[in-house]
Amino acid sequence: MAAFWWSAVCVCLLAAGVLADERLEVDWAMNWGSWHEKEQCPAGSFVYAFDIKVDSEGVIDETSMNGINLYCSNPSDANYYYGDNLPEADAPDYIISSFVDQWGIWRGKRECYKGFLTGFRMRSESDQGAFGDDTTANDLEMQCNYGNETLIGGGNHRGNWSNYANCPYGMAIYAIQTRVQEFSSTDNTALNNVHMFCRQV
Repeated sequence: MAAFWWSAVCVCLLAAGVLADERLEVDWAMNWGSWHEKEQCPAGSFVYAFDIKVDSEGVIDETSMNGINLYCSNPSDANYYYGDNLPEADAPDYIISSFVDQWGIWRGKRECYKGFLTGFRMRSESDQGAFGDDTTANDLEMQCNYGNETLIGGGNHRGNWSNYANCPYGMAIYAIQTRVQEFSSTDNTALNNVHMFCRQV
């Protein structure tokens, strides 16, 4: 009976044109540490900008990326994707991050000229072995409006890029969940992986 009810709900949602939320995962990242709580934009708003916190290259124990901030549009401006207006200039930013570690500095807010963020890729370094310095996540790039604009994070240069993970057309990013390695007395890596989530615009 439960299976029939769920199937009926799915059919009704599809018929109404409602898209289920979608989780975005990159195809290349390291996975040390623990997943932290998912954080999401207020109802009716979506992500239009991001910033990354990055540890300097050349320190004794490099951690590279330590965190990601995503900036949500004001709920009152949620339909600006379809118009010519950016979010209100004096509106306070609503920032989501899941978890941010202690090292590094923020590289500066990167924002869409118009519209919302709909995809991302991440640069990650592989396991460097017992005597190497592991950094894992190094840099992030995000795209606005299904690839019409690419925003460069400005992180470090170790490792390789994943492929892009993209929202289906008609959806945009609204939430984030990060995987971060706990403090270690030997080799810290901080941010390892990230999931982002899309919902219907």
